[in-house]
Amino acid sequence: MGNPLFGVNISGIIAGAIGPGVLPATLTKSTPGTRTPGALTAGTNPTTADYSCRGFIDRQRVRFSNGTLVRAGRKVIVLIGDTIAGGTIAPEPGDRIMIEGATYTISEDATIDRDPAGATYTCEVAAR
Repeated sequence: MGNPLFGVNISGIIAGAIGPGVLPATLTKSTPGTRTPGALTAGTNPTTADYSCRGFIDRQRVRFSNGTLVRAGRKVIVLIGDTIAGGTIAPEPGDRIMIEGATYTISEDATIDRDPAGATYTCEVAAR
């Protein structure tokens, strides 16, 4: 659940009213693991957790190259906050979002905006 404003669960209202009408998505969070004993130079064993949610691609940069439309560069994906594990999980840099059959990464320098109620997260992403 997001942050109730003025005693109203705005994030729940948005999730209930808009969530079913937008696209299914998956937010994948990666957590650094520990090193394997005896193989200290092998790196860590990160674990991932997938969270189903709802959202849509809000903006994407497009350009023409030799008369052909090219969808390149960064996109902006909006996720409905309370559809991500009941509003208990928020997207962060390094997370991945799968929507419309493609996977995007929230880069370390990306912008993630959240409204005051936690009803939506606007994430700048790049194709993976």
